[in-house]
Amino acid sequence: MDFALQAFNILIGGEAGQGLVSIGNILIKAIAKTGWHLFAIQDYESRIRGGHNFIRIRVANKPVFCGERAIDLLVALDDVSLSVHADELKEQAIVIYDPTLVEVPAAANYIGIKYAEVAANLGQPAIMANAAAAGAAWALLSDDLIAVETVLSEVFKNKGQDIVDGNIQCARAGFNIVRSRFNPQVQLEKPEQCESFMVIKGNEALPCGALAAGLKFMSAYPMTPSTGVTEFIALHSEQCGVVMEQAEDEIAAVNMVIGAAFCGVRAMTATSGGGFALMTEALGLAGSAEIPIVVIDAQRPGPSTGLPTRTEQGDLLFAVYGGSGDFPRAVLAPGDVEEAFYVMGTAFNLAEKYQMPVIVLSDQYLADSYQTVASLDPTKIKINRGDIVTETESTVDYLRYRFTESGISPRLYPGVGEGLVVSAGDEHDEAGHLIEDAHIRTKMMQKRMQKLNAAAAEALEPVIYGNTKPELMLIGWGSTKGVIREAVDLLSAQGCAAMAIHLPQVYPLSTKLREYWEMPSKKVIIENNYSGQLQKLLSMELSVTPDFWIRKYDGRPFFAQEIVDQLVGGEANGRKGEI
Repeated sequence: MDFALQAFNILIGGEAGQGLVSIGNILIKAIAKTGWHLFAIQDYESRIRGGHNFIRIRVANKPVFCGERAIDLLVALDDVSLSVHADELKEQAIVIYDPTLVEVPAAANYIGIKYAEVAANLGQPAIMANAAAAGAAWALLSDDLIAVETVLSEVFKNKGQDIVDGNIQCARAGFNIVRSRFNPQVQLEKPEQCESFMVIKGNEALPCGALAAGLKFMSAYPMTPSTGVTEFIALHSEQCGVVMEQAEDEIAAVNMVIGAAFCGVRAMTATSGGGFALMTEALGLAGSAEIPIVVIDAQRPGPSTGLPTRTEQGDLLFAVYGGSGDFPRAVLAPGDVEEAFYVMGTAFNLAEKYQMPVIVLSDQYLADSYQTVASLDPTKIKINRGDIVTETESTVDYLRYRFTESGISPRLYPGVGEGLVVSAGDEHDEAGHLIEDAHIRTKMMQKRMQKLNAAAAEALEPVIYGNTKPELMLIGWGSTKGVIREAVDLLSAQGCAAMAIHLPQVYPLSTKLREYWEMPSKKVIIENNYSGQLQKLLSMELSVTPDFWIRKYDGRPFFAQEIVDQLVGGEANGRKGEI
């Protein structure tokens, strides 16, 4: 039996270096331990200290898939947080602030707490002020501090019991100050049964999925917002038997991956738009030499350096068509942390089955968003290594690029058997030797490209949500999945029959998409870029045009209400919408 969504929205704002990440992490872990669901996203500037950073945490009694703009609780660590987010505060919102850092008007819903002074009065260092702030915020969610105390015990257990006790004392003090000065009405009911949830973000789900899929080699050069993927693999490389190499640049990284994949191991790299641009020549090498690699592109706003810590979906057409000449590839675009985990299994299987590069498009919003999920099951990721020549088969007359009906030539790992494995970036014959012959060139191009026909036949199908007989069909890809889903719920509540269509694979497209497109409804394409790249892709591949589009390209993700406002504000009869 379904039940109504109850949610409580927290925003913690301040400068980089003030500890808002620590406060957010304590709250996120405590929320999950209590059995609530959450969606959290960090918004940060490209600097080590200063600037305006904040974390949104949406706490709910049922799964939530995106953030919400309206704020129930603002934890302000500086004046900027008050001014920037003033118009986001709900009428009954509570503001917790530090009077030594923030000046506010006297009001019943403003609670001043000198966090460092709280710690000092307890004989604790100023760094424990973060625990006091977390305890103060928790007072608006719960009547007890059990979950926060448990988290603090787990986080600081390796630093000794004195540190654990000191942080717990500070958290209790912050909690008690709020409770003594303000008698909050806890707005979110606690679950009757405390379920065990995993809290994970995109930059953890993607590498977890890669490890479950048999990743054995990764090379990358750090580039926001993909760096978290590299750090995760590096942290767990010894435990999981993976070689992780930080390359001197993105060109070296992708070429190391190609070398590893050529030798028969599952290999990948991760980067963002600028780094991906540097990889395109090597991407063509993988396409021509039919070497299976996986590339994660965590998109950020371009062009050039753009906004390094913001989000955008600006690399879609680059991923689909980038590189010199024609070569087969697949492009996947997971929409949430759960899908990100399982998509990596698909990525490696596609790469090896069709011996081609596979690009997984993430972005800053997905990379840095935390969600609660019930579980992620590695056993659901089945490994398919494609057509491999085994040691028991004769390899004397082995031809690496043998012409076959499917276009897929059986792979022989170098060093296995007596066969010689020859690969080259130049055009080549069946044996891998360089050629200039026009006839062979034509046949080899046809061989490579016909693999896309079979790859298209098994493309990931669109994920649908909402009314199966819609008036409005909202179409998106990648990280817009959750916000479009919520927009469908909001529209449905207003009496509009709406359906969400999410594309976890954007190339080659599933044939199922045309079936949905032919349903009688108004089509709306929603994406985080300026030029409407999905719209252009669908026009080129399917010869279709939407009735309306909504785009946002300020480096920030969509809110569901923004989409609904565009659709019900009279513009749905037009040809465009910009936020």
